This record gives sequence, structure tokens and C-alpha cells, in this order.
Amino acid sequence: MVVHWAALHQRPIKGALLAAPPDLNAIWPDNYPTPDSLRANGWAPLPTAPLPFPSILAASTDDYLASFAAATAMAEQWGSELVNLGAVGHLNPASGFGEWPQAQTFIRNLDR
Repeated sequence: MVVHWAALHQRPIKGALLAAPPDLNAIWPDNYPTPDSLRANGWAPLPTAPLPFPSILAASTDDYLASFAAATAMAEQWGSELVNLGAVGHLNPASGFGEWPQAQTFIRNLDR
């Protein structure tokens, strides 16, 4: 995840689109890792410092990997612009996502 990378490296980054970051403290469905296994493998905790570059966090109101409240807290911690995508589930093929033209708009906004 880019927030882990940003915490360890200082490189000039123009911006980052954070699409549906998961809440690593949440209890996920059975086929997903537990919070304990995420911590044991170095994924958790997520860095909480503001990102040193502009970012947009796109989140769903019904994502089973992160509540909208958790996404809002991540956006606030990282200094990210929060975009509410509505009730679209998790941003993955299982929720019907393939091509995501809206991502191009977000990337263009970060490129300015």
C-alpha cells in the first residue's frame, strides 16, 4: 500500500489515488486475513501521518472491507480528499468493477 511506502521513502510524488483502502482493524469475511495475521506480516498498523503529496481517497458507503467511517478517518489522517462513491461495494471485479473511467478523472485532478 502506498501509505506504507510513503512512510519509508522520500521521493517526489505528484499524487496518489487511494481506491477503497481496507480497514486493517476490521473483522473481514472468512476468506480474508485477520487483523492479527495482518500485524504479524507487517501490513498493520497503517501509518497515520499525513502523506507528503496530494491524494484522493475514493470510498464506498457499503464496502465490506472498510466502513465509510473508517475510510473518512483514513482520509483525515493522511490529508486526502475524500470522495464518496455511494453504495458500490468494494472496488473489485466481484462488485462489478472492471474498467473504472472515473479513476482517470481523479488522476487528472491530481496531475494538476
